[in-house]
Amino acid sequence: MMNREPAMDNNHHAMTRRRFLGLSGLAVLAGCARVPTTGPVTQVSASGDTGGRQGIAVDPQPPPRGASPDLVVAGFLQSMTSPQDGYRIAREYLTTDAARTWDPDSGAVIYDASTASPVVTGTSAGLKAPLIATLDPAGLYQPVAGANLSLDFGLTREDGELRISTPPSGLVLSQFSFERAFHSVALYFTSLTRSYLVPELVHLPAEASTPTTAVNGLLTGPSQWLSGAATNVFPTGTKLSSDAVPVDSSGVAVVPLSREVTRLTDAQRRQIAGQVTWSLSTFPEVSRVRFTVGGTDVMIPGAAEDDTVSTGLFTSMSPLLSADLPNMMVLKEGRLGQVADQSGVFSPLAGLLGSGTASTAPAGIAVDRSGAFWALVDKPRRTLLRWQQGARTATPLATGVGLLRPQVCTDGSCWTISVQANSSRFIVVGQSGQRIEVRADELATRRVLAFSVSPDMARIALVVAENSARRLAMLRIRPVTDQSTGVIADGLTELRLDTTDTNMALLDDVGWISATDLMVVARATTDSPGAPFQIAVDGSGGIAVGPLSGVDVVAVSTLPRADGINALALTGAGQVLRYEDRYRWRTIATGATAMGICV
Repeated sequence: MMNREPAMDNNHHAMTRRRFLGLSGLAVLAGCARVPTTGPVTQVSASGDTGGRQGIAVDPQPPPRGASPDLVVAGFLQSMTSPQDGYRIAREYLTTDAARTWDPDSGAVIYDASTASPVVTGTSAGLKAPLIATLDPAGLYQPVAGANLSLDFGLTREDGELRISTPPSGLVLSQFSFERAFHSVALYFTSLTRSYLVPELVHLPAEASTPTTAVNGLLTGPSQWLSGAATNVFPTGTKLSSDAVPVDSSGVAVVPLSREVTRLTDAQRRQIAGQVTWSLSTFPEVSRVRFTVGGTDVMIPGAAEDDTVSTGLFTSMSPLLSADLPNMMVLKEGRLGQVADQSGVFSPLAGLLGSGTASTAPAGIAVDRSGAFWALVDKPRRTLLRWQQGARTATPLATGVGLLRPQVCTDGSCWTISVQANSSRFIVVGQSGQRIEVRADELATRRVLAFSVSPDMARIALVVAENSARRLAMLRIRPVTDQSTGVIADGLTELRLDTTDTNMALLDDVGWISATDLMVVARATTDSPGAPFQIAVDGSGGIAVGPLSGVDVVAVSTLPRADGINALALTGAGQVLRYEDRYRWRTIATGATAMGICV
């Protein structure tokens, strides 16, 4: 008999994301913003729970009669945060011809309003500001560095009133407006190399961020960059058979699909159900999902009696853990041991590493997720080793030069990078000891300082050095197309974080904390103390993880989880700090030279 999922709410809302960065002024031009003194009073939840998609609403106003150039431009910029009725209010600031041709769905530019330079005369207005990022029509975020926005709005008179005749091709948003008015949704695609789902973030206007837009985005497929690492199981031509994905009062989202999906096997139907269900878990109003074709329910293997499914049926498609109290390991005085969570008592492990000395201590350590074995880099940084707890010896796996701190990935493989001068290459050994080739040609001329493979093993986050800069970059992991073994790591993309926060100008370390978020150690200058920051996989967001002051963080160790943060931080003075979720960093050890975290 087929096992069926019980008809109960097992939904995960872990991927709901609401970020608020530095609050630069909403208005761009000095003196052009007016705070309304009349209008309805809206109740806001004290808890800050806004349903996952809605910030504090500021209703845009149409242009008043006799509006000055700066007021026309400020009103237009503010109204671009409101997509109601096809950006009706924003179009009222445009000439008749411009209102007809302006396409707000063509993308967006995001700029730094804190250093914006208005260009205003009696009959014209423009804007010059540093450019932070762009959004393409699909809502994909791309950080931009070293570029400036320069706009001339082409003010002209129409029926006696000033109106904009040359609007930008899409939306123009300050950083604050973007964070307030847009909502990020993780769309989940199927990995080409593993059994996991791979998320891709899209950013949508909050009021247009609905289950319908999410499913339509999923049916469109992954971006060109991610398509090398992930794919869509939906048959070509699949679409919604109606114009909406309704959600009933019990939280069931009904996804009406076209008949192409009837050709799928049971395994493929289960896969697309997993993609959709995980993607809709962003929305707190959705607890379960039902699929239909022509009004008839689609049978999903393992579904409940009412043909609904939730993320609980597809937990195997996520590599994330739910470990609230992980084990914390530190290397102290040449010995590796576990630190008790509350007492801070250090207990050396049995075997080689627990009884070692400073002279034989490894330069880098990594523990697999269950704590069953360790990957080590020896003190000269020339040998990658594997050590089983309790063993008196460690097994050499591979050799190189300048080996970086290793990582044990989700599949049990051990990764490190050999770095020589300005050239880097991966060294990867599988769980059974076989060497795995990772072709990463773009690293042949780059010096990597730190790296972290995503829990779904579709991306690699890197800290790359170039002259005096230390920046974040991303590689995708995709299968080779010929008959050779191994994988390809390519598509190197630099994510400039200092465009949103100058405190993230120089990076020291990086680690994954969830399927879509990273923790980085960053500093403003070489003389500034390092601090941990949380950022999204596409470089959007960027918030300090704290409070934390008076210390210089140099490294982090993370254990990706479905909700919250599992992380340790190492300071330059040898302190190991544990992050107590949503609260604080607490010292758990001193005199440490390395650390690791596992279940």
